[in-house]
Formats: sequence, structure tokens, C-alpha cells
Amino acid sequence: MLKGPVHEAITIRALGCASADGYELSCVTKENILRFRTILYGVRWPDDPPFSLSRSSPPRVRSCDANVTLRSTSQPRCWYALFKDAARLASQNRALSPAFGPGTYLLYRSHFGDLQFMHSMAAFDGESASETANEMKIWAKYLWGIATKRLDTTVFLRDLKVGDLGQHFPGDLTTVNLLSTGLPSLRQNLDEVAIGVLLHMVQDSFSRAHTDRADASGAGCPGMPSALAPGKIGEFHSYARQDGDLHDHQDTDNALGLQTIQERPTVIDVSSTFIALWREGADWGKVEPYFDCVFAISDGSKRATAGAYLKVK
Repeated sequence: MLKGPVHEAITIRALGCASADGYELSCVTKENILRFRTILYGVRWPDDPPFSLSRSSPPRVRSCDANVTLRSTSQPRCWYALFKDAARLASQNRALSPAFGPGTYLLYRSHFGDLQFMHSMAAFDGESASETANEMKIWAKYLWGIATKRLDTTVFLRDLKVGDLGQHFPGDLTTVNLLSTGLPSLRQNLDEVAIGVLLHMVQDSFSRAHTDRADASGAGCPGMPSALAPGKIGEFHSYARQDGDLHDHQDTDNALGLQTIQERPTVIDVSSTFIALWREGADWGKVEPYFDCVFAISDGSKRATAGAYLKVK
């Protein structure tokens, strides 16, 4: 669900804003929002991806207009109605497979279906940690290619040949369509959008509602010893059966403040390292070892659950 400007605070701080630990929200100023607006759009994108409603079979919701690109800001009542519908349907899914996949609205898939890896979460209860981590790595490799302008934004995603990305996007969808539907002004800066989308996944992995991370050992990352290694991920959670309020409590500025005061490396440190690699134009071969360090898992066979955030009926 959409929350306060926590991702924005982390990102702006990582981009160079000076603030004391625990006071990251002081970086979220009008000036900084305007300065970094394209990256921040990318950071928000996984929570609120724009997409077109079906004109031939539009949602049976009075507030939905199939002629207007759907975002929470363009059609808030429609967006909320679809989000609640997705939550209801996902909670009924008992199969060891995602509740939603290709052919379903992006909002359903990114929050409750096969694209939950965009949030560092499993696609369904029971998915193994190694499966989730693999999907996240493919997504990161794709985003890095867009962020460094090494991949063509006008080629169908299925034809980019980045892992099994085409399995999730088998139709005639390009990066332009995926990241900027209804927002043509962004299309010249999709590199900034892509790094923002990647940062969202990185940052979500430090939320206890998304993953169980161990405490950091103090060791450096293999192949990049100047960067401290975060604690390993013991389990990825899935959102479908979580209590939304309990989940959101871990995605607040208070939770961020505790993390930045009590942990090293912090989510800001890790975001800063990815930004530094992006600014230098590093290729994926240089970034991959750091990605593997940040998303190291302790047991690849561990199955996803709702964690401590299970919805009680």
C-alpha cells in the first residue's frame, strides 16, 4: 500500500543530502523533490505503476475511466477499489503458485502476484528463497541495463533475453510502455527511472515486513571489501496473507530511524553504493558481486510465509 515518503527520504539522503541519522525526513523538501523528481518517480513506481485499463472489458467499478492511465493520483478511487479487489482474491489463493500473472493488471501482479520480487518479496507463500532471489537478480540486471543505457528501451521485453524476464512480460511491451505509460515526458530519462525502481527493491529488502535479515557481521563484501555486508536474508515474506496495517508499521519513518541509528551498513549506505556505481557507469559485471552480497541468503530452500504479519481472521 502507499505510505509516507520513506523511500524518498532514503533516496534523497543517499543522493547526498546531509541529515543526522534518524532525521532522514528532513531531506524531503520541495527543492529536493523537484531536483530528483525523475529518480523519485522511479522509487515510487513499484508501489504505483501506471497502466492502461482494458477498454473492451473495463473494471466494473463506477469510478474507473478506461480512457485515463491508472495511477493512484489520476484515479484514486478506482486505484483503491482494484487494490482491495486484488487483496481479496490473493487471500483466497491456496495454490503453490502466484495469485496473478501475465494478462492481469500490473497493480495486482506487483503487490499480490508474480512480480512481488519488485518489493523484495516472494510471489506466493511457499516459494523458496532461492527462487525469489533469482527473480530479483534478473530484474536488477534488466534495470541496470536500462539505467546505464546499455539496453534499448524500445525493444519488447520478451526479446531482451535477460534471464526469464520474457516469462513475466510475454506480450508486446517495451520498457517505454512498462515504466512510462501515460507519462511521455519521462521517456528521455528512463535511465533515472530505472535506477529509482532498483533502489526501491534494495530498500524494501531492509524492511522486516518484507524479509527476515540477520544482524550484519561487520565483514566486507567479497570482491568489494570497501563495502560492508548487510546481514544475510533468512526468509522472504509474501504479502498476500499479511495484515496490511502490521506490514505498513515496518515501512514507516520510525522504523527507518531505528535502522539508520542501530545498523551498519544502513539502507542508506547500501543505496549510496548502488548510486555511486550507477554514476560511474559500471557494467553489470562489476555490480553483480555487490548485488550478490546485499541479497545473500542463508538457506535457499527456506519457504516464504507471511512472517509475523499474518492476517488474523
